[in-house]
Amino acid sequence: MLKHEIKDLLTDIKQRQGYIDHNEKLIDIYEGNLAPYVEAELGKQLSEKSLEGAIGRIPPINILTKLVDKLSRIYQENPVRSVPDGSDSDAELLKWYEQCFKINATMNQSNEFFNMSKSTLIEPYLYKGKPKLRAVPNDRFIVWSNDVFNPMEVTHVVILHSSTNVVDGRGREHNERIYIAYTDEEVLVFDQDGKLRPDKQIELNFNEEGVNPYGKIPFVYVNKSANFLMPIHDTDLLRMTLLIPLMLADLNVSAMYQCFSIIFGIDIDAGDLVMAPNSFWSFNSDPASDKKPELGTIKPEVSIEEVLGLIQSELAFWLNSKGIKAASVGTISPDNAMSGIAKIIDEMDTAEDRKKQVDYFTGAEEDLWELVFSYMHPYWALTNQVENLAQMPEGVKVVTDFAEQLPLMSRGQLVADLKLEVEAGFTSTQRAIAKLNPKMDDEEIKVLEQEIAEDNKVEVDAFMTQPQPKDDDATTKRRLPRET
Repeated sequence: MLKHEIKDLLTDIKQRQGYIDHNEKLIDIYEGNLAPYVEAELGKQLSEKSLEGAIGRIPPINILTKLVDKLSRIYQENPVRSVPDGSDSDAELLKWYEQCFKINATMNQSNEFFNMSKSTLIEPYLYKGKPKLRAVPNDRFIVWSNDVFNPMEVTHVVILHSSTNVVDGRGREHNERIYIAYTDEEVLVFDQDGKLRPDKQIELNFNEEGVNPYGKIPFVYVNKSANFLMPIHDTDLLRMTLLIPLMLADLNVSAMYQCFSIIFGIDIDAGDLVMAPNSFWSFNSDPASDKKPELGTIKPEVSIEEVLGLIQSELAFWLNSKGIKAASVGTISPDNAMSGIAKIIDEMDTAEDRKKQVDYFTGAEEDLWELVFSYMHPYWALTNQVENLAQMPEGVKVVTDFAEQLPLMSRGQLVADLKLEVEAGFTSTQRAIAKLNPKMDDEEIKVLEQEIAEDNKVEVDAFMTQPQPKDDDATTKRRLPRET
């Protein structure tokens, strides 16, 4: 029974606390809260006084958001979902769920979590009589398995539901954490001490007996790792996210000090010297001393271009190690040094990685729709909790087709390549237009093709109606061949 496994689940949660904390940082930075983490790293390297001057020079350049957004594109062109062996009513039920779930937006968020943490958890649920879908952040769940034959099979899902400060009966304040554990058969709510919480069980609308009404864990888990049920987090992602603004902060601080020369004096009485524009300093040699007064300046110099080149090289090499083709920026110069980092991120090619993601999420969608139509929707319809009471026949499956994940290519290059294919007879004009305008449907493509044909006809008619040059016998008459 699940209640006898709570102690083991809490032990696993404690062991995975580092993983949970790591994901919490990534999600926090992805939401835009980068500066505190960079400041903390600077604090480990600089004195308190130096840190005060450096904090205001930290550039708010968050490569994590850019990288994750570039990788998470498989839902940008809406996948096509269908019920090949189903009826029109089955297709209508699927469409209704797509709309209720806001499926593409939610799955896109799930795709983002997947690219940050190498796994994601998707939860269908019911809210005010409407089915909903959400992606559970990776700092709020663990998965567990007690399957001795297949330890990669999820048998338990634990949601870290809440953490609040409470005061006990003796007036002592302590942190209370509430967890929800799911198996195919049971759902139980417990706290950090392993005690069952029937009060929370009722508050969260679970039955008092702890029975799972669906007969199936109501989550879909997508895991990138083939060796670990919960993947080992990539420390390099967080490290590089912090390293880039750290190195740029070093440059900003260096540039600030480079703007000011250090004035030094040797054997000079500096008591009356005033630092002000248009001031005049006069020094007299001490006749009783053989030392000569000397005044000079030291101007710090930093090779900004070389440091930026180093940042670009490290970023490009790291992206290549992740299987992402970084853009080439050519020779580093003062003109392109600042734009090079941005160009690497903007123009990196993630096509190969996205193709792999499609395989994971094709399986995730198959599991999701089976969970909904075989387990959750039948229960909701039976208990009249949803307005749509239609049922999907047993054995009918939903098929999800993703758009082809093409390599990065400019529109101009795509036009040139398609033009060559049409001229060579390898494709039709209609197919070329469709590939160039993937968001257009068949009717819009036909309209555009007709408009192009009409424009071309107008140009030909205009050319034919232009005045033609008069025939000149000396230049235009066709010469007849001589008789032999």
